[in-house]
Amino acid sequence: MKTLPTLAAVAIVIALVLSPMVANAATGSISFTSPASGASYSGTATVTVSGTVSPAPTQADQVGLTVKNPSGQTVDIEDASVTSGAFSTSFVTGGTTNWVSGTYTITALDSYGATGTTTFSYTAPASISFNETAILLQINATDAAILANQQTILSDLSAISGTLTSITGTLTTVSGAITSLQGSVSSISNIVTPLGQQVSTAATNAQNAANAVSSTQTYVLVVAVLAAITLVLELAILVRKLS
Repeated sequence: MKTLPTLAAVAIVIALVLSPMVANAATGSISFTSPASGASYSGTATVTVSGTVSPAPTQADQVGLTVKNPSGQTVDIEDASVTSGAFSTSFVTGGTTNWVSGTYTITALDSYGATGTTTFSYTAPASISFNETAILLQINATDAAILANQQTILSDLSAISGTLTSITGTLTTVSGAITSLQGSVSSISNIVTPLGQQVSTAATNAQNAANAVSSTQTYVLVVAVLAAITLVLELAILVRKLS
């Protein structure tokens, strides 16, 4: 698509080239094969413009094309060479605020004064509007919320740091208590070890005493047995005498 200054320059050139020929009462007409009747476009689209010049010129010929919006404003200017009476070119819709929704007119004029027109419909994309003040207020509100969140996070981190310090102190106290308990266990161990030795000695003495008692019991039993045997012998002798 040509820019507006270029469009203006092309229009002037076409007017200068065609004006003498128009003045010579030229005849002929231009019919369009594209865009087709009832064609419609929207947003950014490529429109092919083609057609024929009747009667077909026997000499070199150019067709100038002007596209106007519903308000009559020129939105595009194109030119195309004519070959055996036919021409073809294209343009792109959209790109400026002049491309509004409605019916557009394409006007064709060749070097010898032949003319023709066709139309097509165009739908402009929905415009996006914004309120700069509202956006700035929203940005400021967002920044304030972010700052508040940062302050909350810093406060939470400070509280966590204090909790960790308290936990560290508690662990230190527990560590001291464990060390003290280990000392007490060591002292108890020192007391229990001699006591165990004493218990072991007492057990040995008791065993020795038990052994001594067992020996004494055996001696007494032997004496008793011998006394019984002697008594039996004496009874036997007495019985023998009596008989």
